Parts: sequence; structure tokens; C-alpha cells
Amino acid sequence: MTSDFDAAKLATAYRRLVLWFGAQLVLSVLLLVLASLPGGGPVAGLIGVLAYLANLAIIAGLVYYAYRTALALGSSVGWVWGVAMLVPLLNVVTLLILSAKATRACRAHGVPVGFLGPKIAADATRGEHG
Repeated sequence: MTSDFDAAKLATAYRRLVLWFGAQLVLSVLLLVLASLPGGGPVAGLIGVLAYLANLAIIAGLVYYAYRTALALGSSVGWVWGVAMLVPLLNVVTLLILSAKATRACRAHGVPVGFLGPKIAADATRGEHG
């Protein structure tokens, strides 16, 4: 880790990474349920296209926030962490490693971490968009 460590930046990137991964899990379960339903036709085709587009957006979110989380942790090769999110099964290992590192760093800097990632104080993230 670098000396210019920003716990709020890490907490924000890490929480968003966890939420994007959760979205991927929800979409996967939804697609399994939809695939088990009888029928087809144009509605099923439209749902398939929408699910494909949603999956692309989710993958982009995972890549971006893995990159941002790695950078916030002080990695000089954040892009490698992002690219690893594109590889099936490796993305789960990557998420687990980043999650362990981010949890450890957040707790070391006094940021509480729960099931959905760090609990971000409203005043800590206000400066991020300004």
C-alpha cells in the first residue's frame, strides 16, 4: 500500500465491485429460471437480447471496479486485476483475493465491512464526485 492511501476511495470501489458481482449472480439465477419456462417466440428472444446486454454491462462494471479497487489498494497493475474479471472462474478467484485485501485494508483504516462490502459514510463519499 502506498502512503497516500484513501480509505473512502477503496470503500467506494470495493462496495461497487461487490454489488456488481451480486448483480451478476441475480442475473444468472433469473436466466436459469427463465430458461426452465416453456414457450418461446419473440418475447423470449427479446428477453434473451436484454439479458445479453445486461450481462455485458455487468461485466464492464466488474472489470472497472476490480481495476478501481486494485488501484485503491496501491496496485501498480490494476489493469491485470480488471482483465482477470473477464476470465470465467478466474473472476471468482480474483474477486475473493481483492475482497480479502480490501476487507483487511478497510478494517485497518476503521471502515466497517459487512455482507455487502464496506459501510460507506455519506460524508466520506461526498468529495468523490466534486
